[in-house]
Amino acid sequence: NSFWNAWISKNPECAERVRAAREIILQLDFKANIPPEGKFLEVWDKIAKADSNNLRSAPHVSIQPPAADKKKTQTRKLLYWIAASAAFLAVCAFIFISIRFRTLEISTAYGESRTLLLPDSTKVTLNSNSRISYSPSLLVNGNREVFLVGEAFFSVVHKDNHEKFVVHTGELKLEVLGTKFNVNSRRGETKVILTEGKVRLNMLGDSKQNNLIMAPGEFVAFTKKGELTRKTVDANNYLEWRNNRLVFVGTSLGEIGQMLEDNYGYDVSFQNDSIKLKKFTGSSSAVEIEELLEKLSRVYDLKVEKAGNKVTLKQNKESASETD
Repeated sequence: NSFWNAWISKNPECAERVRAAREIILQLDFKANIPPEGKFLEVWDKIAKADSNNLRSAPHVSIQPPAADKKKTQTRKLLYWIAASAAFLAVCAFIFISIRFRTLEISTAYGESRTLLLPDSTKVTLNSNSRISYSPSLLVNGNREVFLVGEAFFSVVHKDNHEKFVVHTGELKLEVLGTKFNVNSRRGETKVILTEGKVRLNMLGDSKQNNLIMAPGEFVAFTKKGELTRKTVDANNYLEWRNNRLVFVGTSLGEIGQMLEDNYGYDVSFQNDSIKLKKFTGSSSAVEIEELLEKLSRVYDLKVEKAGNKVTLKQNKESASETD
């Protein structure tokens, strides 16, 4: 299952064919190949005779033939079949329980994005360093449910029976029927941007905003501490990561540093808080991070020092002395 889910995520156009093939295989009726009566004794007798012929040159070695008592033989065979049947049933039960209650998990590495199709044909695009998990059937208590750590864009398929699609994060639960939205759950905060349809947010904890209905174009951020932010935004600015672009609108360098840590695995530090509070508006490649660092360096006259995965932003000495 892990192999095929990973394969389908890379070949989404073949998902329907794989599901059809799976249904055909599950309908096949495999029958056990039971040897005819007496076959066991016949084979055993041949083995014994072959061993006897090979060991004639060693008179001190003797081979005792199996007991010929028919009743004992039948009893032994019966016990063999009972044990084999019990083992087979135990294995089947174990496989059924494992399939029924196991969880599938798909994740992305730093700097990697990935698109996959869920069992209900819902399309999910995972951003860098993100993880989604769900049951093989996707159904939990009559709802389609997934658990997300990181960032993902969902294009949910509406079902005729109005099954809800639920996304769980550490801070809230999103309930939808059929819609498109982006979820970013990191550092104890979940951010949701709705592009189409409606979403109901159930805040976890002691929040007074327990059932919040979002409209297209709205941005909602909710923290574990119960802090809520709600505003109308240009959703495209938050979704360009799907096109390998990073868009910033009045974003502080401190927030950009956190993004570089979360999505690309960098360890970002600043010489002082004044650099951290500077705000940047612009766009850059989501693949070539050097481009973003170079832009920040030019715009704010910063010196960027890199050592492995460590990045430090410092004020150039000349510009710092001019400011003094």
